[in-house]
Amino acid sequence: MNQTTNKRGRVGYGADAALRRSRISRGIALLVLGMSCAGLTQAQSIATQNAMAKTAGEGAPATESTVINLIHLLVKRGVLTEKNAEDLIAEAQAEAAQAKHAQAQAVSAAPNAAVVNAPTQPGDVAVPYVPQVVRDQIRDQVKQEVVAQAKAENWAQPNTFPDWVSRLTFSGDMRVRDEFEFFSPRNVTGVTNFAAINAGSPYDINPNTSTSLPPTLNTTHDRDNVLSVRARLGVTAVISDQITAGIQLASGDNDGPTSTTNTLGADFARANIWLNQAYLKYAPVPWLSITGGRFDNPFFSSDLVFSNDLEFDGVAANFKRLLPGRDDITLFGTLGAFPIQYSSDSFLAQNPDVPGGTIRWMLGGQFGAEWKINDENKLKGAIAYYDFMNLRGSLSAPCALYLGATSCSTDNDAPASMQKGNTLIALRDVIQNPALAPGLTPDPQYFGLAYNFRLFDAKLEWDTKLADRYKLRLDGEYVRNLAYNANSALSAASLPVNNYNSTSSTVTTGDYQSGANGYMFKATIGEPNTLEKGQWNFSLTYKYLQPDAVLDALNDPDFNLGGTNAKGYILGVQYAVANNAWLQARYLSAREVYGAPLSIDVLQLEMNARF
Repeated sequence: MNQTTNKRGRVGYGADAALRRSRISRGIALLVLGMSCAGLTQAQSIATQNAMAKTAGEGAPATESTVINLIHLLVKRGVLTEKNAEDLIAEAQAEAAQAKHAQAQAVSAAPNAAVVNAPTQPGDVAVPYVPQVVRDQIRDQVKQEVVAQAKAENWAQPNTFPDWVSRLTFSGDMRVRDEFEFFSPRNVTGVTNFAAINAGSPYDINPNTSTSLPPTLNTTHDRDNVLSVRARLGVTAVISDQITAGIQLASGDNDGPTSTTNTLGADFARANIWLNQAYLKYAPVPWLSITGGRFDNPFFSSDLVFSNDLEFDGVAANFKRLLPGRDDITLFGTLGAFPIQYSSDSFLAQNPDVPGGTIRWMLGGQFGAEWKINDENKLKGAIAYYDFMNLRGSLSAPCALYLGATSCSTDNDAPASMQKGNTLIALRDVIQNPALAPGLTPDPQYFGLAYNFRLFDAKLEWDTKLADRYKLRLDGEYVRNLAYNANSALSAASLPVNNYNSTSSTVTTGDYQSGANGYMFKATIGEPNTLEKGQWNFSLTYKYLQPDAVLDALNDPDFNLGGTNAKGYILGVQYAVANNAWLQARYLSAREVYGAPLSIDVLQLEMNARF
């Protein structure tokens, strides 16, 4: 059998369902025919006996309304489709019209009638009168036969499922990707992987005592046929007219925030499944909703600032409504508060002198409008402000690790998630061991951000048509970190440890380069979302992102293989091979904005499907 599941979670069985509906239709048709014939004969008999009491136009016979009510009840209970019901009602009305016509003929012929219900065709049998008891038997017999057949063949029946099942909606998507990563032979080598250091043990940066090289990023060896999958499955429950709840599970190599991709080829080991969404949404009025928990990005933005796979933890309020007095302009906006990282109780207990706040937050606000200029042109734009609070790292209080201390007062300033690009500083002020010769005290370090991030973001999107035929979407976005100040980083107690325009072991502050600006332009020809068979699009994107324009932990993980300090272009093509299934190819070419040479090109070939 071809099993199918609808959006409400009810299960049908493809061709068998159609067969059952056909059988129901035939059964109901028999019932209609039987009742209509009974009504006809009764009408003829009554007309003969009481010709002057009624006229032909006094309304539909009782059987007509009874049958129609029965059909509507079966539709309501889900036994018949609307189309089947319309056909049966038309059939019932036709039979009723025939009965009225016969009644009118009987009335006109009554004064001179010698024969009641005389045969009109050779072989016809005249039925002078069908008693009520006989008509009831015909109706009950047809009904019993239809119900018995429905039970025997397990047709869909009303009230089979509890009410809560009808309030659940399931959704999901799948992606299979083949990726190729290409590195320029001129790329710099030995790029420190600071994310790996912060995720593990601190690294000793004292060259006199360090016994190993720091973990580094691959910058020279191409990687072919990196197969991966992404799978997400969610359920949304309607609790009431104003409250909904959602839960989604997703794949992923780790619990990082920017990707739910799971790389294949790990000796056929099973993949991880993570809780990707868990939220409650309250909509007190149609134009306002408040969501709490873990949920999709509530802001109108691109992957220049936030990865497309990024989910937000916290609370957000969204509004969307027409501008008063206008039906072509819609206003929208979002306010939200999102916790990023907490200090653990054990760390706080060991370090009572922790400076600054113990919770890192992002507060965000956005306001925008969508203007439907005409049938072919639509403009949508918004400005936003994102304040990442307490993210900047600071040098710790003097830390005597040689006396047995296991942590320093600002170790918690090390970001829990990082990609690459942001300017970093060393966090620990390690005290020299007086028992050792100068310069021989190990200096194990964690690393934190050199700047806070207070982002101003402006985004504009225009939908139009070329030659009144091809859809065209133009996207643009600009972002600036208002908290960036190179002088403050260079005058701090702990100087930056990266983003120097030099590969030498000795660098000066004059070699330091960074910036606070980023922008993106994108043009898409064709259907922006290829969800119906035969739809397609081509896209061209240019990105420019200075090292400290945005938080590198949260933006696109594919361009430049994640992070900031990159510029370049993206070519893309999509084609829908079926409804809700499409092929996609992208070529992403990036190189450094500042610093040593680092060029990374990525080719992605993938198949996507959603349900």
